[in-house]
Amino acid sequence: MSGTQTGDQMRDQPGDPTSRALARLEEAVDRLAEAAAQPREPAVAGDGVPRAAVAAIADRLDETIARLRAALGEDQ
Repeated sequence: MSGTQTGDQMRDQPGDPTSRALARLEEAVDRLAEAAAQPREPAVAGDGVPRAAVAAIADRLDETIARLRAALGEDQ
């Protein structure tokens, strides 16, 4: 993420609020990708993340994407 601005730096700049929000969203996606790429120890039976928790995160992301599409006028 070298060369990217922090959320505080983006909020302090004038300009299109949609562009600033998009930049913050891209930064968040970068952080999620970095976290997902971190090495993990192999899961031992019963040690992994519960499927229900993963499903809940996936549902939350889907809802967030749907709200973003609606806000941008890209309803499906």
